[in-house]
Amino acid sequence: MEVLLRQMRPGPDGAVEFQDTELSADALSVGSGPDCTIQLLGEGVAPRHATIRGGREQLSIICRRGRKVALNGKPVGSAAIQVGDLVEIGGNRLRRVEPPAGFDVAIEVEANTQVAASAFEQAFRTDLSATWLTKRSAAWVVGSLVLLLGLLVPYSSIAPQRAGRSIPAFLPSDQFWTAGTLIPAHELAAGKRCGSCHEQLFGHVRDAACKDCHKAIADHVEDSKLHQTSLGEKQRCAECHREHHESPAGLIIRDDQLCTDCHAKSDSKFGPLKVQPVSAFSPSPAHPAFTVSLVKPRATRGEAPGVTENGAVRVDWQVRREPIASAREQSNLMFSHAQHLDPTHVTRTDDGGALGCADCHTPEPDGEHFVPVTMQRSCGTAGCHELRFDPRAPQMPHGNPRDAILLIQDYFVRRAVDPNKPLATLERRRLPDEDVQQESPCAGPSFQCALQRAQTEIESQFKTRGCGGCHNVIDTHNNDLSARFQVWPVRLTRDYFPDVRFSHQLHAVQKDKSGDAACLSCHAVKKSDSSADVFVPDLPKCLECHSERLQTDRVTLQCSSCHTYHPKTIIGRLREAEVQ
Repeated sequence: MEVLLRQMRPGPDGAVEFQDTELSADALSVGSGPDCTIQLLGEGVAPRHATIRGGREQLSIICRRGRKVALNGKPVGSAAIQVGDLVEIGGNRLRRVEPPAGFDVAIEVEANTQVAASAFEQAFRTDLSATWLTKRSAAWVVGSLVLLLGLLVPYSSIAPQRAGRSIPAFLPSDQFWTAGTLIPAHELAAGKRCGSCHEQLFGHVRDAACKDCHKAIADHVEDSKLHQTSLGEKQRCAECHREHHESPAGLIIRDDQLCTDCHAKSDSKFGPLKVQPVSAFSPSPAHPAFTVSLVKPRATRGEAPGVTENGAVRVDWQVRREPIASAREQSNLMFSHAQHLDPTHVTRTDDGGALGCADCHTPEPDGEHFVPVTMQRSCGTAGCHELRFDPRAPQMPHGNPRDAILLIQDYFVRRAVDPNKPLATLERRRLPDEDVQQESPCAGPSFQCALQRAQTEIESQFKTRGCGGCHNVIDTHNNDLSARFQVWPVRLTRDYFPDVRFSHQLHAVQKDKSGDAACLSCHAVKKSDSSADVFVPDLPKCLECHSERLQTDRVTLQCSSCHTYHPKTIIGRLREAEVQ
């Protein structure tokens, strides 16, 4: 029905003012509640007191149970309202009048002007007595629903799930009452089964459940050393990694205070473990100078250096931490960066340009490390260093001195026996200042001359050029020429900071530098003529671009930007070196 409601109230000058409201509704609710169509305040007016229904021909007012209104001065629970009838509720007056054109019903509403202030407060309160429920019945209903929805229904779903049985389709899954979302990785692993992590009902996630998946995660302090510290008992994984509470990025706490609370007081916290104190990423002593892990040869097992065993040099390698300022490599490799980066000495074979960092150093997919430099992969690429002692000779094997010696002998013997036998004619790229050795005249038998020339070439290769140009060679003076020369094994340090995260990929572009310029801004290798030099930048170099606090022209670093709370496992640490 189409209804016209006319609100009547006295104005400031005493004249009556009108405010019309047009409605289209099947029923009009009357009461003190703010959601009623006709809100009336006053003593005895319930939140939902009555309802007006009907239309032009017949309009009725129906009170809720226990409520009454006065119709033309007589109390009624329900009655028909004719044009001209007056309905009174708590001092408020409703009168049905003749509707204007376009309306089915018109009602004039005259509110009670003597309403107390408390009536306005009561109008917005929930009163149980205004409903069909009593306090006792409501308590039983609500309590039963809590028991049913909060315990019985979840248990009827959890019990068969943990027993390995299928869950009935009408029962909700664990996802129905989850405390919050999971990070994507945990969502993929656990799905909608809370029991994947919560092994006990109504219990916290235990560390054992975390380590079922995260087997490679090590504790911050090893159990064997924890008793030497004053750190107390180990924290539960979930005390720091809180699921259901944060966004996926918040699962890992990155606050510096988590680290400095202990490491700034390392003397008292770590005691005999001798951990250097760190309070901030700023110049020493707030942050100590860097130390590098170098792979160095250990003294041989009770034998003098150079002693061979089973035809090979035996070297035991060890990892040692040294300050960058005094660190020296002992890789057993002789190499000059300065010479290789000087275009007057070395150029590319394809375009004749100067060598660059990327010609030898290839980043690994992790963005942190580089593919190990080896003879086959790096030095011999594009014919930079071919292992030929003569342009007509085949390539010598790399890594086995005995095989190289036998190949040289075979080459000269074959030439002596059959000087017309076709041999390789490929030209090779020689080392700097290397000259082709001229064969000395020999008047003896061809076979003896061949062996003599082979011995001369072998001594030249292992002493002055060839192998001796890059490697430390041992001359054992063995009467057996095939066992006379041995080469010290080479091992290059793969990771100078095995316990630290550093992304070469992110540092490939630095302000206005990129490519080789970005590399050389941190690694000053152009003046190095020794492979013992360590080119890792120290703390002051990093502080040129980084700061612990937000600053102009500085990249902010947190402890967790470089360091991990969980140290690498033993398997991870063993990868810090690569044999060449």
